[in-house]
Amino acid sequence: MISPQSILRIEASPGWRAKRVEVFDLPEGKVLVKGQRPTRSPWAHRLMNMLTWLAGVPYLKAVPVHGGARSQKIEIMRLRALAASGLPVPQVHHVADDYFVMSYLGSRDLALTLREQGANAFGIWLQGMEQLLRVHAQGQYLSQCFARNIIVSDAFEGLIDFEDDPLEVMSLVEAQARDWLIYLQSTLWNLAVDAARLDAALASVLSRESEPVRAVLRHAARRLAWLRRLPTNRKVWGKDFVSLQTVAAALYRHQASESIQHP
Repeated sequence: MISPQSILRIEASPGWRAKRVEVFDLPEGKVLVKGQRPTRSPWAHRLMNMLTWLAGVPYLKAVPVHGGARSQKIEIMRLRALAASGLPVPQVHHVADDYFVMSYLGSRDLALTLREQGANAFGIWLQGMEQLLRVHAQGQYLSQCFARNIIVSDAFEGLIDFEDDPLEVMSLVEAQARDWLIYLQSTLWNLAVDAARLDAALASVLSRESEPVRAVLRHAARRLAWLRRLPTNRKVWGKDFVSLQTVAAALYRHQASESIQHP
């Protein structure tokens, strides 16, 4: 718990009010204070949802981030549910009307590690996939499991950012498949590992995922397969699109391998 003296110090600080997050070294330990996100316009989500509908991958639709007190309430609910399942997320220490306080996991994320180390971070990348299996085995899901929201040091540390709830717009199975697609989309380009090594890792990990989730991933492989035929050019298409091409190619190879092994 956070003492009244520490709460007074937090509430007197302009830092988290201006930047929305602030790290404090308190007598209780290092904590992160997170203020509320402003409400966002729905137009970007509507465009994203139209594109995913046209592509036939509804599980990649945008999940509403409501902002304000509603998003704070969702994040606290999700953090507590994941913690109760024994999963590595920050512990909620204090909740106020316009902010909350949680334990601080660190500043180094998987995205930075991959940019700096590339294929040398393969072991940590594998740990991230194992954590996804663990999350799903507990009947849970992440939503924003981008590499930037996975805290690492020399090993996996924990997961952050739960301001939305995919179950508002999709099923649990779709939300879990979406976790895989987001994780791969945000990591494979900078991981830059050779296809044979990547394919072996995906085969080993995804073979232990539930069959309903694997079925959605097979569907994604079929619907996104055409992307791999386009030229790979970040200057033309942009980083996000080229990263999705990399995922499409990896899933296509994975599906083809599964078909050979289980005709």
